[in-house]
Amino acid sequence: DLLANLGVVTRDKRLTFKNAGVLFFAKKPGLFHIQAKITCVLFQGTGRVTILDRKDFDGVVADNVDGAMTFLRQHLPVRYEIKTLKRKEILAVPEEALREALLNAVVHRDYFSGGVVMVEIHRDRVSIVNPGGLVPGLSLATLGRRSLPRNPLIAELFFRMDEVEKVGSGIGRIRDAIAAAGLDAPVFEADAFFSISFPLPQTPGHVPPGYGPSEGTKSGPGGGQV
Repeated sequence: DLLANLGVVTRDKRLTFKNAGVLFFAKKPGLFHIQAKITCVLFQGTGRVTILDRKDFDGVVADNVDGAMTFLRQHLPVRYEIKTLKRKEILAVPEEALREALLNAVVHRDYFSGGVVMVEIHRDRVSIVNPGGLVPGLSLATLGRRSLPRNPLIAELFFRMDEVEKVGSGIGRIRDAIAAAGLDAPVFEADAFFSISFPLPQTPGHVPPGYGPSEGTKSGPGGGQV
């Protein structure tokens, strides 16, 4: 009854899961939808050649988002803020903005496409890319001012989890979080894919794991800016 009330199954002589039901409740959704995963990659430098770390998340969609966030926390540079006895670690990109971007990619991607959601960490940026481009009826000019989910049932389930608002406010919250952190504005691009790129602060205090002194920091053997 609960699954039927959520709208993720149909009832006939037996219960049949809808695609959204599989993505949220199957033990191994990847067996049914191989493309419904998030692939996270840490690249060396600014190109897409040398891979330092990679992780594929192909479980239920909510767990995939959590897994991708863990990957970002592990590999993004941090700075420390000490105002009390306990120091506070602050990611180079606000977690709120990253999670909103991940949820946007999962909710609005084209699940009938062969592509996957990609999270790419480079020395100068973090990009979150989903297949499908913008939903017909939306444009980069109206981005953040209109709500038109490609997958309404997936959006509804995340709404029930208090993860999204379903009012087109996610992009606005991303922009606000980045502005509040004093960072450069994210870059939005749309063609056959939709991407959000967050520029990373280029200071000696923001050095991602894997980019140690061997690549050169202002105080490292390389003698140059990372």
